[in-house]
Amino acid sequence: MPPLPSPPASSRDSPQVWLLEDSSLEARFTQEALSSSCEVTHFADGATLVEALGFRTPPDVMVLDRETPGLTGLEVCRFLRGNPATALIPVLLLTSHQRPEDVAEGLDAGANDYAFKPFRSTELVARVHGLARWGWRQRQSARDAAEALEQTQRHLTDEQARRDLAESTLQEVRDAEARAWRSDQRFRLAARATRDAIWEWEQETDSLDWSSSDPTLVGVLESPRVSRYDWWREHIHPEDLPAVRKGFRDAIEGTEDTWQSAHRFRSVSGAWLDVEERAIIVRDEKGRAVQVVGALKDVTARKRLEQEHRQRSDFERQLIGIVSHDLRNPLAVVLLSANLLLRRHGMEPAQEKQVRRIVTSTERAVRLIRDLLDFTQVRHGSLKLHYQDLDFHALVETAVEEAQASSPTRTLTRTRDGDGDGRWDADRLAQVVGNLLGNALAYGDPETPIRVSSYVQEHEAVLEVHNAGLPIPANVLPRLFEPMERGAAHQEIRVDRSIGLGLFIVRQMVRAHGGTVTARSSPEAGTTFTVRLPRRPPASQPATLPG
Repeated sequence: MPPLPSPPASSRDSPQVWLLEDSSLEARFTQEALSSSCEVTHFADGATLVEALGFRTPPDVMVLDRETPGLTGLEVCRFLRGNPATALIPVLLLTSHQRPEDVAEGLDAGANDYAFKPFRSTELVARVHGLARWGWRQRQSARDAAEALEQTQRHLTDEQARRDLAESTLQEVRDAEARAWRSDQRFRLAARATRDAIWEWEQETDSLDWSSSDPTLVGVLESPRVSRYDWWREHIHPEDLPAVRKGFRDAIEGTEDTWQSAHRFRSVSGAWLDVEERAIIVRDEKGRAVQVVGALKDVTARKRLEQEHRQRSDFERQLIGIVSHDLRNPLAVVLLSANLLLRRHGMEPAQEKQVRRIVTSTERAVRLIRDLLDFTQVRHGSLKLHYQDLDFHALVETAVEEAQASSPTRTLTRTRDGDGDGRWDADRLAQVVGNLLGNALAYGDPETPIRVSSYVQEHEAVLEVHNAGLPIPANVLPRLFEPMERGAAHQEIRVDRSIGLGLFIVRQMVRAHGGTVTARSSPEAGTTFTVRLPRRPPASQPATLPG
């Protein structure tokens, strides 16, 4: 096997560093950061660096850019760990990826540490010197083990046995050291990759070993190991402490493999925070807890948002209740009275025109209230469907006739195909068709017919509503079914019909049936809304509809 590289006497003060960086600008910045205390050799591609390992003394530390053209820093790291001659060289990965899964991938490849771009020069220098010192200690330990083996070998007479013993024992030393270091390093880096404060419970001393990445939680501790009893008494709210202690004791003495608690925690600033603690309990074959690792998460902001959301929801429900009960009843009286007036004979044309305007405006107000009620039901997950057997084509036909009656000057054409039998909520489905027809009447070209097509396939019923006219802008299409959305091209065309909830409600009604609704629009082809519905109810209804 290749001999272990011996660091120069000055390696602790001036480490030899190989830098893999394809960007000349970032390479210059990194070299300037390290040059005051390290001897840096730059490589622009991974293949050249790997080739140099064959004829040059390996460095004290490798600083590798995670993503480089050709052979990446991640691949170079895997190569180093697979080669006995380079397996102990410390590796610092540079990356702009800060997702926990990217950190985990780098650790699996064999990286010893991470630095996230952009980094501070002082932080980079500290990381490199720390890795250099660790690498020197690992190599020194390996040399000490080799010297000890040499002394043992002098007492052996069999050459083959001596060689086998040296090789296997040295490899065991390396493997054990690498496993121990990687295990500890993985724990520390995992803690740094999250904003949670990570701790491990030491059963013999009843202490907590902390590793935190969020200074607002536990701060900078003089010693990471603290007495659990004292720590909890100082940091957990007195009203919550008895329940936390009992829950932890019951979990340790029981059979569960997890423990969790929600309580108030005094932060390093002295403020009380809402936190959640979760722990994994590892047990031996007799069920006794042998290792407990947990995480402390600050959920104060989330709790505050949840409280604000509950308050807004309560206010919204109260407001909609007022709208539904205190406005709909008088509007119904106004509408009834206006319709009775229209039946009277002898009204002047101007009077009849005003009464019809009252009817139209009142009907529009009723539609707005209905949309608000439906919107609230969807937002709070209280929308219920009442399925029944019905004819899809007949339901669409009825909706078309109602739309035609309300807009006698417009032309609506109708086509149908297939057997329309299925199970749907008749009222909600009629609302879907009515909203799409109302949208087409509001925004379509008045001189061009609106085409309404319904056809049924083996497991699916399809509705298409098409109108000509100004297209929906491409940047609006992805948001078209969101509440309060309306395309800029439509803002000057009959925007008095609704408050921008019609299409949102259409999507929610269709989703509740387990279907989909889409829209496509262009100047040449016009605008088409397509609804696809399963002919039978889905096996399970969503607990809440996405809004």
